[in-house]
Amino acid sequence: MNATVSAVKRRACVACTAAKAKCTPQTTNLCQRCARLGKSCTYLDLPQTRRKHRAGPNRVDVLERKVDQLMSQLAVLTRQNAQATSPDTSSNPFIDDLGSSHDPVLDSTDIDALLDAAKDPSHGLEPPTSSALEGQPSIVDRGLLSEAEAERLLTTFQLDLVPKFPFVLLAHGETAARLRDREPFLFLCIVAAAMSGTHRLRKIVAEEIMKHVTLRVVARSERNLELLRGLLVHSAWYSYPAEKYHPRLLLLIQFCVSTLYDLGLHRKPNLNLDEQRALLGTYWLSVSLCSTLGRPVTMKHDARTDECIKSIASSAEHLSDRWIAPFIHLQSFMATIDEAYASMQASGGRILVQITRGSLQRQFDSVRACIEKDLASCPLPTVNAIRTEIRYVEMRLEEFSLREELWIAEPASAVRTSMLMGLIQQSKELVQTIRNLPVSEVSQITITTSARICAAVGYIPTAVFTLLDLITGPTADSTVEAQVQAVVDTADYPNLVTELANALETRCDGMSAVDKETDMVGSICSKMRLLARCYPYQVRAIVGIAPSQDARQDTSSMMAVRANQVAPTPQVWPSIYGDLGDDTFLVDDIQWDSLLSNFTGFS
Repeated sequence: MNATVSAVKRRACVACTAAKAKCTPQTTNLCQRCARLGKSCTYLDLPQTRRKHRAGPNRVDVLERKVDQLMSQLAVLTRQNAQATSPDTSSNPFIDDLGSSHDPVLDSTDIDALLDAAKDPSHGLEPPTSSALEGQPSIVDRGLLSEAEAERLLTTFQLDLVPKFPFVLLAHGETAARLRDREPFLFLCIVAAAMSGTHRLRKIVAEEIMKHVTLRVVARSERNLELLRGLLVHSAWYSYPAEKYHPRLLLLIQFCVSTLYDLGLHRKPNLNLDEQRALLGTYWLSVSLCSTLGRPVTMKHDARTDECIKSIASSAEHLSDRWIAPFIHLQSFMATIDEAYASMQASGGRILVQITRGSLQRQFDSVRACIEKDLASCPLPTVNAIRTEIRYVEMRLEEFSLREELWIAEPASAVRTSMLMGLIQQSKELVQTIRNLPVSEVSQITITTSARICAAVGYIPTAVFTLLDLITGPTADSTVEAQVQAVVDTADYPNLVTELANALETRCDGMSAVDKETDMVGSICSKMRLLARCYPYQVRAIVGIAPSQDARQDTSSMMAVRANQVAPTPQVWPSIYGDLGDDTFLVDDIQWDSLLSNFTGFS
């Protein structure tokens, strides 16, 4: 009887199975529960049970097989990662393991490695920090640049360029030979920044720099401080090649920001001075140009920024460290202006403009008062660079006047016309600041200064045409002639822009026409001359005749022309513009807008 009971002990009757109750055999065909409850006790025979289970896979078996497969794949990935770092990888372990008929067993080492990998959200190998071009001959080794010339360019950078961009410094007593061996990319970028636009090696050095960027930064994802510092220098004095919409320049700036974050400088404790300068330089350059080029700004002025400014100012390791704070404070305030403009609602109208403009002016007065204290100890090139930034801020404060949607209710209000005249005047002062720079400084202006020039040259005609439209509108009175002449005389745009082009083109002396168009400043100059030639005809399209630049000229014929709708012969502009002719530079509004927007691609 015991043998019979043991044969069925492992199987429950139908009633206990349905009730999910424990089934304890009492006799061959009766369990204890059914005997107690007086139920019919029926057992499925063994052949029926086996056929039932064979009809489909057992769920437990399926799960076990899945677990085995996952464990096998983990083992394969572990060994594959280990063999990827070994020089003796002769076959593909992933294919070999997939084709094997046995399941690998994870040992404790494999499990520890997997657990460590699970703690790191990243994947793959660490990016290299060493140069893929290490040991290759430099431009000096190849005989393209002499040792003496390399030393001269390095000295030029330290004496003349650092005052305009004090974010990348070299150690005291640094030589070109040591820098070239230790930091070849930074050496190349310094050489490129310090050499003139007509230097015979200019294109070669630019191509060498992009070779480093392409192979090291892009292809191998190298990240180190030398690359960041070199990228900052190259971007700050970027001038070749000039490209529409500046795709390469923007890419270089984005590399600066991504490299900074990859190195963890935004959160790393106890940054050294070079790292602090690099962080502030990346902030200044990226925020300045990204906002000017209409791209999203990824860096913000935060506690780390203030911490670095304070640390550098207190170190007194280099005199130029004292000049960093004014640059950063001005850029931070310009970011504040951008935020104010972005949040301005059109429905606010003149009242909101006055309130916002007044608040920004008070903030700027406070910032400027602090900066003025620091200027006394700065060298002249630094003073000129900071003055240019101050002029730019003053110009930006009047930008509200150009936003038509803010003035729908009062398009010709006294507040707006005053701001428009202020915009013209502030833009002129910025242009005059650049025009009066020594020739030696003109050849070394930063890309940021080039952007400020483009903004000023673009703001002036935009403000002039807005004023002329308001003056000559339906509500024009008898004083319109004097008002038009006053606006045109105040702007003096063709003379102003041509004189600026003359000053900047000293940088391009000796360049061919083709080379000048591939140079950032050379391209700007040629387009400024075109704007100066087209400008009189745009004025005539608004008021009916191009006003004379001589305020003494009788302008009474202007209104007569407008009244009779007769197209007059244009006035003869100053002789430096030559014989303009009637149709040579006649452009419509769409063509003019395109010309201006292409020129002011920085804005």
